[in-house]
Amino acid sequence: MKTTVLNEVLALKEVIPVIKACTAGKTFTERSKGYEYGWVVELEKKEDLPVYANAQPHLDFLTKYKPLFDDVIALDYEN
Repeated sequence: MKTTVLNEVLALKEVIPVIKACTAGKTFTERSKGYEYGWVVELEKKEDLPVYANAQPHLDFLTKYKPLFDDVIALDYEN
């Protein structure tokens, strides 16, 4: 199941045009404060965040998988 979730989050890049890059994986250290998996979705500009957040494929992903997550940390930043 966890591999399926990772594959589906990575597949969002193919169906949501504002996603510039997407990576996901399982932690290999004990520094993750109990989190086992993580992913990063990179957007071109911060104005793309609501487009991504409200894109139907993203909403479908959340509906399908969010109930399986014990806890989630979301972090939005500019570089």
